[in-house]
This record gives sequence, structure tokens and C-alpha cells, in this order.
Amino acid sequence: MRPRIKGYSFLLEETDPALVFTPEDFTDEHRQFIRTTREFVEQEIEPIREELEKLDRDLLKNTLKKAGEAGLFMIEVPEQYGGLGLDLISQMVVIENLGGSGGFAVAYGVQIGIGSEPILFFGNDEQKQRYLPRLASGEIIGAYGLTEPGSGSDALAARTSAALSEDGKHYILNGSKVFISNGGIADLYTVFGKVNGEHFTAFLIERGAPGFSIGAEEDKMGIKSSSTTTLTFQDVKVPVENVLGEIGKGHKIALNILNLGRIKLGVGVGGGIKQALGRAVRYGIQRKQFNTRLVDFPLIRQKIAGMVARAYASESMGYRTSGDIDEAIRAAGAHGEPTLDRQLATLEELSGECAINKVFDSECLDWVVDEAVQIHGGYGFIAEYKVEAGYRDARISRIYEGTNEINRLFISGNLFKRAMTGRLPLIGAVQKIQAAVLSPLEPYDGAGKPLADVAEAIFNAKRLYLFVGGVIAQRFMPDMDRISKEQEALAWMADMVIHIYALESAYLRAVKRIEAGDPPAESHADAVRYQMLDSTAVIEQSARTLLEGYFADDSLKTNLAVLRKFAKWPHVNRVELGRKLAKAAVEAEGYPFEVVS
Repeated sequence: MRPRIKGYSFLLEETDPALVFTPEDFTDEHRQFIRTTREFVEQEIEPIREELEKLDRDLLKNTLKKAGEAGLFMIEVPEQYGGLGLDLISQMVVIENLGGSGGFAVAYGVQIGIGSEPILFFGNDEQKQRYLPRLASGEIIGAYGLTEPGSGSDALAARTSAALSEDGKHYILNGSKVFISNGGIADLYTVFGKVNGEHFTAFLIERGAPGFSIGAEEDKMGIKSSSTTTLTFQDVKVPVENVLGEIGKGHKIALNILNLGRIKLGVGVGGGIKQALGRAVRYGIQRKQFNTRLVDFPLIRQKIAGMVARAYASESMGYRTSGDIDEAIRAAGAHGEPTLDRQLATLEELSGECAINKVFDSECLDWVVDEAVQIHGGYGFIAEYKVEAGYRDARISRIYEGTNEINRLFISGNLFKRAMTGRLPLIGAVQKIQAAVLSPLEPYDGAGKPLADVAEAIFNAKRLYLFVGGVIAQRFMPDMDRISKEQEALAWMADMVIHIYALESAYLRAVKRIEAGDPPAESHADAVRYQMLDSTAVIEQSARTLLEGYFADDSLKTNLAVLRKFAKWPHVNRVELGRKLAKAAVEAEGYPFEVVS
């Protein structure tokens, strides 16, 4: 049996490629969900995309209901509540293939995510029986009210109040929420407020409740086909049976739902990356300048190669994390733990990996859509061409589900907390690295391994991270609490962790394909090596910036000398590799690693 999966353990140990889930491992059921979702997009979304962009609330809601009728809302909902009770991967393939649908993808994501999950994980049986079957079928639409005018990233500083009525039958809510996705079309809202101004609590509020009003639609930069409104509560009576979870425990709901939302967002963003790549490649094939196709110009080929490598890394890490979540839930089930409890425990255990996906994928999407517009030239700036909307739609991904700045602080802060409490054996690994610095470094033994050059780069990147993490920690000893205030250090260390995970995920997938003898294995290797060029550059620069920011004089010189010992990366010819990778994309007229054509 596979050892129990521990969050951040990839920093301390090698992972067996055979244990990693990749897109090539999709079951027949997964592949059928992909086909069903693509058919839905082609038949129900694309013909009305322009009308959806004008935000016709009725059209959006009716299209969502059609998604419900197609079974796209019920994947994760247990059978006893009207769903299919399937694995996370089944849900992810739908999210990915809707990921390029702009605002509709956001509306869908809310429905199957924050619109349903609070009830699924924290509702009592009566609440689940009352709402989950209707959410799963699309009969009702869900929304989630957390953000307030004065509290964005600091969501727990909410000012919405809730007071128990004199007869003890209702909580009286007063306050407002902003930037609420599905706000204008939802029937059921999970809303957070403070009981007696102190106890952060979640409530279920139905549309039409007296005193509950919904504001006008926000005029947004992108995702225009989604509904985004304010919510206002003026003496709204919420029955006590509509308290979700426990009084004062709303933070458990908010934080746990964020973990799952981040990995789902990451996989959905991956779908947007592949869509933008495909549009850029197909445009570049038919567009000629100087009697030459755009895709045949070397600089354009390097842009395409960068898109492919990012798409490959994004896809690899998204399904690696999702597969780990599914596997951990199954393993916990073998020990008889309650299903929902083990799901929440697994999401908390892998919360760092979920945040890593969110940051890496959203920033890759921004890079890819920018280059897709550039390849289109002036036409990319014209609304007639879909890359224009894709460019605008992409920007929100770095903001919601926690800004990327907040996620970076979480990735490092969470890691340090686990290390200091002994939950993650990081301190011992750091001490081992510090001892090794005083003698010649142990070489990496990659004899006989596929992609041994990439494996060595990953090995060195992990050693570099442990070294830098160690000296930064020593810099603040004995008052380790100070490091939580050093946001620059936490962010730069997070960048190292993010790129180690991204590169290793791509590497593990490629090795799995090589060992399986797949015909396109060489292209997998090309994608990994191209990503290695970018990831190792980020890792080394982040380490250097950290050292230069927190050390000076002789200590800085000593630490930089150690950095140079670890930062040894294999030589790769970017010119030749980029041209090969772009050629594969041009031949495929898009992403060359699709497993379902």
C-alpha cells in the first residue's frame, strides 16, 4: 500500500512516478465526462457566447440549469443526496474543459464549489436533504457571501452582524457583502456574519427573504458573462435551523472551502491555458507575413514553446494533486474514517499543494494569454477575436480564492508552522544540508534513470531550498515569530517551493510516459526540459534575492558561495528545444499532449 501522503513531503523525498496520477491515467468514465463537457460547450455555450457576455441573467441561469440537466453538477454530491458520489478527478476533468468559457466557467465553479460545498461538508442531514438534491440537479443556484467592503483578504474581520431574536427562533442579520459571484442569479446563499459581533458564523439564506436585497451587476473588466453583485441585509430573519455548522466556527468552513477552491481554480485555469495556446497556434498557422506563416518564425516558435511547457506543467501538477487527494481519501476510508471527515482532513493536509497550484497556474495563464494576444498582433486587441476576451478574463484568477500574495504567505507560513511543530521533518533535513555544506557535496546518483539531468536539477533545487530556508530561519532565531512579518522572505521562499513542485510534477509525468514506452515520450521530455529552464531560473533568482535581502558583507559572500555550489543546472539548448516543442504544437494545431481528441 502507498505510504500516507503528507503535505510538502515532496521537498524531502523522491516520489515514485508510478504513484502519481497523470492525464494519461484517465479512466473510460473520466474520458466520457471530457467528451460530455466539450459537447456541452460546443452546443450550449459557444452559440450564445456573445449574448452571455452581455450578461443576460435569465440566459445565464437557464444555461446553468442545462448544465445541471446534463449531470455536470452532481459529480461529487453523494448518491443519498441526489448525486453520483464520484472521485475528485471526475469533477476536475469537467472543470478543466469548461475552463476556457469565461464567465460561465466562474458561474459553474461557484455552483459546484462554494455554492454547494459548505452544505456538503458542514451541513446537518436535514440541510443536506433540503438543498443538495436541488443544487445537484440545477433546480436551484448557489452563491457564497464572505467578502465585505472593508474586509477582502482579511475576511474574518467581517462586520455583518447576527443577533438572536427575543423568541430564540431567528438570527437577525445586518450588513453587506461585495463581489459575490452568482449574486444576481442565486436562489441560496451561504453568508457569514458575527453573532453578537464576535462569533464568526455561517448562515443559509434563501432568495426573497424580507430585508435581503441584491445590488446591480458590477461592470467588470472580464468574466462579463458571470453575475457579480453586492448583497445587503437589513434586519433579515434567518431561522435558527439555517445556521450552518456551529456558532463561532465559521472560519472552519471558510478556510476549508478555500483549500478545495484553489485546486479547482488551478485545474480550470489550466483549461484556459490550453485554449489560448490552441487559438494562438491556429491563428499563427493561417496568418502569413513576408510570405511566411507566423508559426514558422523562430521568435513565435519560442513563444509557443513557452506556452506548451507551462500548459504541461500546469496540467501535470493539477492532476498530481487531485490524484493525491483522491488516493488519500481512499486510504483513509480503508481505516473506517467518516467520508466527509477524511475529505476535510485530506484537504487540510494538502492545503499547501492546493495553494501552489492556484498561484502557478494563474500566473501561467496570464503569461500565456498575453503571448496569445501578441501573436495575434493588432487583431488580438479587437473584440471580434476571442483572445481579447481571454486576456481580460484571465486577470481575476490572481485575485480570487485568495490573492496570489496571500497564497504565497500561506504556502511558506504553513510550511514553517508544520516544521516548528514537528509535523513535517524539515528541521532535520535542513541540519543535514548545513552539515554537508562544510564538505564536498554528495553528487546525485542518477545512473540508469530516465531524464537523469532533470532529476539532478530537482535534487539540487531541493537542497538549495533547504539551505536557504535554514539560514533564513537562523537569521531570526530565537524569535521565529518574527519571520511571519517578513513577507518578502516568505514570498520568495514560496516561489522556490512552487517551482520545485511544478518542475517535479512535469518530470514525474514524463518519466511515467517514458517507462510506459509511449510513442510521444520524447515530446514529454522536451516539455519538461523547457520548463526546467524557466523553473530553475526562478528558483536560483529567488534564493539569491533572499540572501541579498537578509545578509551583508562576509556572511552574504559565504552564503552566495554555497548557493553557487547547489545551483548547478544541466545545459539545455533553448533554441533547438523550443523549435522542437513548437513544431509538435503546430502539428497538433494546439496542445500536443491531449489524451482525448
